Amino acid sequence: MKRVRYVPIEGAPQDFEGSIMVTGFMGFGLVGFIATDFLVNKLEPQKVGYFVTKYLPEQISYSEKNGIELPFELYFKEVDGKKLLILMNRWTPVSVERFAYADFVIKWAKKRGVEALYTFGGLDNNYREDPKERLRWVKTSYYKGPLPEAKPMTGGLKVVGPLALILAAAETRGFPALALLPFCESMRQDPRASAVGLEEFAKLVGLKLDVRELVERAESIEKELDKLRKMMEVGSGRESHYM
Repeated sequence: MKRVRYVPIEGAPQDFEGSIMVTGFMGFGLVGFIATDFLVNKLEPQKVGYFVTKYLPEQISYSEKNGIELPFELYFKEVDGKKLLILMNRWTPVSVERFAYADFVIKWAKKRGVEALYTFGGLDNNYREDPKERLRWVKTSYYKGPLPEAKPMTGGLKVVGPLALILAAAETRGFPALALLPFCESMRQDPRASAVGLEEFAKLVGLKLDVRELVERAESIEKELDKLRKMMEVGSGRESHYM
């Protein structure tokens, strides 16, 4: 069996010439995962295929809308005149084939005439140089499209994990790729950071995208955390009595 292969869904469109691909992974703040999951649920694209690895992660999920959901699914939809491919990574490839997966995706996209890859990741808030900063970015030398007004990622910082591997694969295969890295809370899910990344992506490619749902989710999480913090402060001020 090949290390990685693409399995099209019978009857689904397979002409992706001129499309753009969007993806993300379960990194800091779950920024990439939340962003792509939001696009799949908000835009309701058509599931067109799967990427299957030799050591496929032993997990699936199920929804009434999408049926059985495999670890690595591809969705397609034309939105605002753009052909959009969404690679939904519901899990992370096992370590021994992470680069093989990233490299296959890039090779596959290039062969199919995909114009560029946009991917999301989180950048720890501790590296923010200015409180007003929202994100940084990293691109391959082959990406010639529009760039955010924000600064690129600071020299010396490292991109790690599957996001680093897909950028490495894009660079070595001469493929245009741009990673959007919103500042995030690295130790918990951060929908607000995902909203920042999606807003920037929509601006760059000319899409209309309402991300208020993610902002509301973030506000709900922040309220619960604030409530928990206050409860802990009250608890720490009480005397403890033991019998």
